[in-house]
Amino acid sequence: MQTSPSLSWLFGNDPTPGIISAWADWKGQALVWRRTDRGLTLERHTFAPWVYADHLTDLQLSGVPFRMAEEERPEGIITVQALPGQEGSSMYLLQCTDGRTLRNAILQGASKRLGRSVKHLADLHDYYVMAPLEQYLMLSGRTYFKDMKFDDLHRMQIDLETTSLSPEDGHIFLISVKDSQGFEAVLEHPDEKELIGSLTRLIQDRNPDVLENHNLMGFDMPFLVRRAEKLGLKLLWGREGAPQEVVALRYQDGTRYSVAGREMIDTLDAVRRHQFVARDMPSQRLKDVARYFGVAGPDRVYIAGEKIHQTYLTDPEQVRHYALDDVREVSAISERLMQPAFALSQMAPRSFERVAYAGTATGILEPMLVRAYLQERRALPCAQHGVSEAPHEGGAVYLFQAGVARNVVKADISSLYPSIMRQYQIGPACDELGVMTTLVDELTRRRLHHKEMAKGSGEDAPYHNAIQAAMKLVINSAYGYLGAGKMARFADRDAADRITSLGREILHHVLEELQSRGMTLIEADTDGVFFSMPEHWTEAQGKALVQDISTTLPEMIHLDFEGWYPAMFSHQVKNYALLTRDDKLILKGASLHSIRSEAFGSHFLRQALMALLHGDVEGVHQAFNETVEKLRSRAFKTREVTMRVRLTKSSQQYLHRRTERKESPYEAMLHSGRESWSKGERILMYQAQGKGARILQDQDLRDYDVRHYIDALKKHYAERLSSAFSREDFDAVFPAQLQGRLFERSLTEVQIQYVAYGEDLQGS
Repeated sequence: MQTSPSLSWLFGNDPTPGIISAWADWKGQALVWRRTDRGLTLERHTFAPWVYADHLTDLQLSGVPFRMAEEERPEGIITVQALPGQEGSSMYLLQCTDGRTLRNAILQGASKRLGRSVKHLADLHDYYVMAPLEQYLMLSGRTYFKDMKFDDLHRMQIDLETTSLSPEDGHIFLISVKDSQGFEAVLEHPDEKELIGSLTRLIQDRNPDVLENHNLMGFDMPFLVRRAEKLGLKLLWGREGAPQEVVALRYQDGTRYSVAGREMIDTLDAVRRHQFVARDMPSQRLKDVARYFGVAGPDRVYIAGEKIHQTYLTDPEQVRHYALDDVREVSAISERLMQPAFALSQMAPRSFERVAYAGTATGILEPMLVRAYLQERRALPCAQHGVSEAPHEGGAVYLFQAGVARNVVKADISSLYPSIMRQYQIGPACDELGVMTTLVDELTRRRLHHKEMAKGSGEDAPYHNAIQAAMKLVINSAYGYLGAGKMARFADRDAADRITSLGREILHHVLEELQSRGMTLIEADTDGVFFSMPEHWTEAQGKALVQDISTTLPEMIHLDFEGWYPAMFSHQVKNYALLTRDDKLILKGASLHSIRSEAFGSHFLRQALMALLHGDVEGVHQAFNETVEKLRSRAFKTREVTMRVRLTKSSQQYLHRRTERKESPYEAMLHSGRESWSKGERILMYQAQGKGARILQDQDLRDYDVRHYIDALKKHYAERLSSAFSREDFDAVFPAQLQGRLFERSLTEVQIQYVAYGEDLQGS
């Protein structure tokens, strides 16, 4: 049994193992599925839903009886506990064995007080409320997956093959299924209603804990739900003894789907989280992600999306292989990326599917903070200390040099802001229990232990790596949470300002130390520093230098040697290209690497940057020349010139205001024959010859505007390399016309502009 406050704040105060899913409602009913020695068990519990309140005015106005109580909670009666805490806290804990009574009383009283109808507790700023499942987990102190490993989960991957991207004019013709227990199948039936029914029967028969796919929430579930609606079907996927139907949950940033007893996981969420940190993935599409992680099989079948159904009509066996390859890759990606979310679920009082999707600050850290105050029966802080209209002064960001540098070292100020919080014990002033600083300290110590254990080659290494990665996510979110203003319950602008002020001082100290020792600064921020060493310096000398400077920092602040690179192209802050010792290219930043960029442009940049970092001017020019020729001959597929766009308006919203302002993505939809779409839908848009914007549909027409894309190649892609050349040389390498004599200057005269040594600290 965990007794230490730091452990109960971190993991909850109930050690119950083996919880794989849970469901709860406002009636105060909770269903908990556990994997035990006896197999899968279902437990039924009751709890008293709760709400933190600033005052009792609304309860009094509602006329619903309530009583002050410490422990006893009579059936159906609202009870109120006045909790100790700072002035301005939400000091009242309201509970009722039937939470509907509590919720309705507050809404009724608030409607009277405000003189308008209030429908949702979330619309009231003087209450703190969570969904019933989170309420149950916080109140009980339970979390998912205690004493479990990721491999203990029974996961099922599901992927649809459809005749169109729209459920309005397309249908499902094939469903591939795989699970972590070795099962694989391809479901087919000429009757779509029967096909969907066979999927439901398979889910109930195999009884998985997790249903997952790549872009499950963005494509598969919306498509499947809509097709089921049209066919008069209900998706009854819930576990026995629980509500069966799949439900749509609408949030500000989109719709999610959920079903009682099973966790629904979209691996695209994990890819986006990984990309936020790594920023080096070519795209977030399944096939590209699989290649990026090296999990694509050697015999993997590839079929262009627009040709899948056509291929199925003539060669169904090839499409079956393709579809199974999809779910195999989803399974492998999940094994690679979902383990941190699994580990976080052992700590945070949220469902696995919500942890996998939620932001780590308000989505993970805040529930842990609130749980601690609920466990300790303390008033919930609600005053954001130091809130100001003035903008928060963030960390220092320097760009000292743009262009090409050689013999480059990256030194990382390891977890600077969390380390400052630990070193100087900085947390929110409203956090009188010191929960945040305790969590950051405990997580950091445990993370370092698991990080060390992950270095081993044993079978537990992936487990330890997942734990340390999960803890790092929460640790690094703590500072951002402090500065989140009204979005965060425990925000403290003054604390955030103090942390960044100390961070700037520490970073400036590091920069002065480097410069005083003859290093050339390239760029720096609180994540790390890039600097160029003199040509004759070795990597070992760079390591020794970094270690020496680290000894001049405060005890808990460390400067670590992160890597050595033969060459670097610095474009903007956090936008750069690195050439590794094994001749690979690393791209960072949206300017050089973005999933929104057209594929032809991204391909050109990679070729040109590789040549540039090798000092090969002719190779840079050749990459440009070849791309222009491929555009002119329409050798690029239409997909390769498209831009990925997320629609932020539904068709109804756009058409209602179309006369006021026309926007190209929606006009492209209309001109391509799509008159109905949903908010959040992602499309591939391109400029068609003489027709303006269009969306990519099933056919590869290659009707794109060649002149438009040649202009874009120079203005939007080649221009990003301009700091590597003088203007005259740039025009020679990337000429405006590629006919006759291509340029006046010979490429042999072109010089790459390498960064100047000895620049001072006046970076931009």
